[in-house]
Amino acid sequence: MKQPRYSRLAIKILLLILGASLLEVLLSGLVTQHALRTDMQNLLIEQQQRVNRNAVQLIDRELDVREQFLNTLAGQLALNGQVDYAASEQLIRSQRPGIDGYFPAGILILNTVGIAVGESTRVEGRLGTNYADRPHIKQALSSGEPTISKPIMGRTMRTPILSISAPVKRANGEVVGLIAGVIELERENLFDAAVNLTLGVPSRLYVMDTTHQIYVTSTDPHLAMQPLPSNEASPLLAALRSGESMGLLANAETGGEDLFIADGMPNLGWHVVSLTPMKQITDKLDPILAQKLVIGLVFFLLLSLALILLLRRAMRPLSSAAQQITEMMDGSRPIQAIQINRTDEVGYLVHAFNQLSERQQEQALELQRERDLLRSQFEQSSDAIVLLDINSLQILEANPQSSRLLGYSATSLRDRPFTELLEANQAPLPELLKLAMTVNGHSNMALLRQFGGVVHCEVTAASVGLPDQRQLMLNLRDISERLRSEQLKNDFVSTVSHELRTPLTSIYGTLRLVNSGVLNGRPEQANSLLLAAEDNSQRLTELINDLLDIDKLEAGKLELDLRPLDLDAQLQAAQRMLSAVADGAGVSLQLPLPGKLSVQADAQRLQQVLANLLSNAIKFSPPGDVVTIEVEQVEQYIRLSVTDNGEGIPLAFQPNVFQRFAQADATATRQRGGTGLGLAITRSLVRAMNGRIGFSSMPGQGSCFWVSLPKALPDSTPAHRTDRVPDSNGSKAHE
Repeated sequence: MKQPRYSRLAIKILLLILGASLLEVLLSGLVTQHALRTDMQNLLIEQQQRVNRNAVQLIDRELDVREQFLNTLAGQLALNGQVDYAASEQLIRSQRPGIDGYFPAGILILNTVGIAVGESTRVEGRLGTNYADRPHIKQALSSGEPTISKPIMGRTMRTPILSISAPVKRANGEVVGLIAGVIELERENLFDAAVNLTLGVPSRLYVMDTTHQIYVTSTDPHLAMQPLPSNEASPLLAALRSGESMGLLANAETGGEDLFIADGMPNLGWHVVSLTPMKQITDKLDPILAQKLVIGLVFFLLLSLALILLLRRAMRPLSSAAQQITEMMDGSRPIQAIQINRTDEVGYLVHAFNQLSERQQEQALELQRERDLLRSQFEQSSDAIVLLDINSLQILEANPQSSRLLGYSATSLRDRPFTELLEANQAPLPELLKLAMTVNGHSNMALLRQFGGVVHCEVTAASVGLPDQRQLMLNLRDISERLRSEQLKNDFVSTVSHELRTPLTSIYGTLRLVNSGVLNGRPEQANSLLLAAEDNSQRLTELINDLLDIDKLEAGKLELDLRPLDLDAQLQAAQRMLSAVADGAGVSLQLPLPGKLSVQADAQRLQQVLANLLSNAIKFSPPGDVVTIEVEQVEQYIRLSVTDNGEGIPLAFQPNVFQRFAQADATATRQRGGTGLGLAITRSLVRAMNGRIGFSSMPGQGSCFWVSLPKALPDSTPAHRTDRVPDSNGSKAHE
């Protein structure tokens, strides 16, 4: 391969540098002085702007520090609870160094009506003076926020001052006094740092209050509190009032121009303005500009010569490196590190290239190892794994287990839309995939096998691949056998429950008839046995009914007749149904008067919910206790709360309250009766009626179970529906 002639590029660069040098020499005499003068003037303007900004920042910082100090004093004084002379003297003694440092002119402590009750610096007649007429004092007392006054004449000091006020507030926000710091504008060091920010030229600095048309301070301290001149008398004020922030003004005294730069302080209504005579500045800059011009020309010529030599030296190793790379590319040289013995930037570049090449080879090997490992895991996984295109949902690749699970070959699965594998009557695939991609989530799918039949899979999904080449990885786990086992279990429970309910109903009815006294001549010793038999048959019947309800819920066969129900009538019906149980336990039921409130619910299932909650409350309440029912409306829901004062629910058991067959204390539960299914069924029924259920309980302090059901709207119509309510772990609130 023919080597390009890099020497031609070097010649072009050398000629360009020489030509630029000659052109610079010819033009420098014409433009350098003017350009440098302009640049220096612009630099001066930037520096003056920086001076102004620094002055504004210094003033703001000084005022903020003093305001924060006063707020600290106010906080300490607020701890005393009142603002009087004794509290003021104690505060001043404890904070004397800080007060003298921040406010040499002293601080005043005022009560709630603006009368001075304390001072750090004694001024004749100041204690007892009423300052409530001062606007900034009045504002601080009324608003409860710190204030800074305009420049004013001290009432007793008779000098220009600035006052910073901080309210003293109790914890409830009530203002009980005020601390005012005094700054003497003619003596105070607050503005010294700002006024001294100059560039070594005769600049003048003014701090003006354009709102109240007075000078705050300046390089001439006697201007403090003096009124600002009119536009006609001061071109500076005319420019400032017209909104200009920088410009040149004619100076009638010197016949030249002054540069003015202004920066605002909107929170105080102040402006910081600097005036700098341009003639004196330019006169000082001329010799500097000339000197820099000469030095610059000489330096440029020397730099041009040095660049020529360095360029010639640098091109040789670069050309050698390029030649080695070219030979490695065409195969005439093995791939290896480029051999260049240099310690400058060229050597650094070649060394970096060698490191990059070495790192690239290492990454390629590591990537290949990881790819082989992933491929091995993909091929040998016991779960079926399928890769989908994230947009078209076509199968890109499937592992051997997928072929065994679905009956397709890997080739026939490739490029097939995954939707073709879904059995009908399922949720849309995007919804199933969205559920499968949630954290700790999965989706159950019924997939079609190639030669007939359906396989039920538990599917998890994850997004993999590069940002611009995203793919979906599906993990398919066969759960057909598990589903068959669950169905067999449910069928068994349903069949046994139905088969047992008929004879138990007959036995229970017979026992009730016998115990009612219809048959005479019953031996007395048989009474207790018959009553126990009746009670146990009733409990067994309730258990079977609960099991059948659970079976209906799981099978999706729970039929609901949702219609508007009068809540008052429903509560009274529940009370009548459980009054005998409550009387037998020595517990009374306290019902509210909800008024005209209606809920959207199934009447039979609502009574079942109320019966479960009330019977539990009665069961775990001591004799003589009261079980209360409260009703309240929360947005579009009616909330029913059943509260007892029993033993409460142990904290360790509370997460399991709504689980089936859950019992906090098996012995106690056996003594009181119960199957452990009531609350699980109650939760499922409430959910089926679009409601919510939860509880709160502390051991030894009773329990409160609440149910929220949708409020019946005026135009609500009855709705017949069949719901399947999925089971989940119990929790304190189920929505």
